[in-house]
Amino acid sequence: MTAIATPAATAELFEQYSDYDARDAAIFEPEFGSTLGHVGHDALDLLHRLTTNSLLDLEDGEARRTVLTNEKGRIIDVIWVLRRSELELLLVSDAPESGPMRQGIERFTIIEDAELNDLTASLKRWYVFGPGATRLVGELLPELDLTDSEIGSVRALDRLDGGVVLALRTDAAGPESWLLIVGQPAVSEITDRITRWGLSPASEELFDFVRISNTQPIAGKESSEEINPLEAGLMHVIDFDKGCYVGQEVIARLDTYDKVQRSLVRFTLADGESDEATVSEKDRIVPQDGGRDVGWVTSVARDPRTSQTVGLAILRKAYNADDVPLVTDQGAPITLLRDRDQ
Repeated sequence: MTAIATPAATAELFEQYSDYDARDAAIFEPEFGSTLGHVGHDALDLLHRLTTNSLLDLEDGEARRTVLTNEKGRIIDVIWVLRRSELELLLVSDAPESGPMRQGIERFTIIEDAELNDLTASLKRWYVFGPGATRLVGELLPELDLTDSEIGSVRALDRLDGGVVLALRTDAAGPESWLLIVGQPAVSEITDRITRWGLSPASEELFDFVRISNTQPIAGKESSEEINPLEAGLMHVIDFDKGCYVGQEVIARLDTYDKVQRSLVRFTLADGESDEATVSEKDRIVPQDGGRDVGWVTSVARDPRTSQTVGLAILRKAYNADDVPLVTDQGAPITLLRDRDQ
């Protein structure tokens, strides 16, 4: 039977997780992520014509998320486009490599005044997440005014020790998440501030647990060329009125005729399963009574309080709607988690 669960009780998590109970927030330094600089008079227009979201009205100092898709409507990358000025954009992704994003854009850059530069090595990142994330960012960066900061808001310090510091409000690990993007000259200052505040770095597993609990996809796992944006739960970054982009006809047809066959779901190990039962990324999911696989596991983490395994999977909709007992191809029974308002 499908379990019923409310969306991630992250406040409860941070209350009980001793390292972060004072601030209800954590800071995590990811090893993944890539950033490209996109410079030129045609850069914004080119991205508008290649990706799912409308970008032409993006103002200086604003950011918007969009999806770079291929001709089949599959995901190449999910990108935050930060407009620094009329001629300068930052393209920010959580993908482990910048190559696919770069190739997907350069393939259609012919006569446009637009040049890509890989800035990944020159920029450091921290994620701040949890119910108190905005407050913690304000403590670390008191120079910034964070009032009225919604998802997609960008706050910038351009001259901290000669380096840029960008704070981007995201929903990477839930509705209260910030990504700090820091130029190398400012890294030591930000590191010192983190140390002075006595912040222990969070683990990637804690970040993944909160992200999974909020059903948030991430590039390289839930967002890949195996699936399209509708299957990955990214409809909110698709502008269906903007006109053509690469893969637009496929995505529009899937939406118009309700042909999306798979969806992103949360799951846990079935009740009563021992610790010996394990689930890993890329495990295939099959009906317990046999048959062809109906999906696959994309992300896995453990609750730091209970060690309960939770995960995300891409699953055929018929098996999400019906209470069909499911197992991985490694024999671990799983139970879907469905929010009360679904």
